[in-house]
Amino acid sequence: MTAPKMQVKCGVDNCHFWKNQYCTAEALEVNTQGDGRAQTSDGTCCTTFKPR
Repeated sequence: MTAPKMQVKCGVDNCHFWKNQYCTAEALEVNTQGDGRAQTSDGTCCTTFKPR
Protein backbone atom coordinates (compact mmCIF):
# COMPACT_ATOMS: atom_id res chain seq x y z
CA MET A 1 0.00 0.00 0.00
CA THR A 2 1.34 3.43 -0.96
CA ALA A 3 0.96 6.30 1.50
CA PRO A 4 -0.98 9.34 0.29
CA LYS A 5 1.06 12.25 -1.04
CA MET A 6 -0.02 15.73 -0.07
CA GLN A 7 1.41 19.18 0.53
CA VAL A 8 1.46 20.14 4.19
CA LYS A 9 1.66 23.87 4.86
CA CYS A 10 3.71 24.70 7.95
CA GLY A 11 4.45 27.93 9.81
CA VAL A 12 7.27 26.56 11.98
CA ASP A 13 10.28 27.98 10.15
CA ASN A 14 12.79 26.70 12.74
CA CYS A 15 11.99 23.04 11.92
CA HIS A 16 14.52 20.95 9.98
CA PHE A 17 11.79 19.89 7.51
CA TRP A 18 10.45 23.41 6.79
CA LYS A 19 11.03 24.83 3.32
CA ASN A 20 9.18 27.83 1.86
CA GLN A 21 6.18 27.36 4.20
CA TYR A 22 5.84 23.61 3.54
CA CYS A 23 6.84 20.43 5.37
CA THR A 24 9.35 18.32 3.43
CA ALA A 25 9.39 15.32 5.81
CA GLU A 26 8.88 11.87 4.25
CA ALA A 27 6.07 11.22 6.76
CA LEU A 28 4.15 13.37 9.20
CA GLU A 29 3.01 12.37 12.67
CA VAL A 30 0.47 14.40 14.63
CA ASN A 31 -0.62 13.39 18.12
CA THR A 32 -2.75 14.75 20.92
CA GLN A 33 -1.50 16.90 23.78
CA GLY A 34 -2.59 16.88 27.39
CA ASP A 35 -5.33 14.39 28.27
CA GLY A 36 -5.02 12.46 25.00
CA ARG A 37 -8.26 13.71 23.45
CA ALA A 38 -8.07 16.65 21.05
CA GLN A 39 -11.06 18.99 21.05
CA THR A 40 -9.46 21.73 18.91
CA SER A 41 -6.28 22.17 16.86
CA ASP A 42 -4.65 23.53 20.05
CA GLY A 43 -4.94 20.00 21.45
CA THR A 44 -2.69 18.58 18.73
CA CYS A 45 1.07 18.42 18.34
CA CYS A 46 3.33 17.71 15.34
CA THR A 47 5.75 15.12 16.68
CA THR A 48 7.67 15.09 13.38
CA PHE A 49 9.24 18.42 14.42
CA LYS A 50 13.04 18.39 14.46
CA PRO A 51 14.95 21.58 15.37
CA ARG A 52 17.21 23.09 12.70
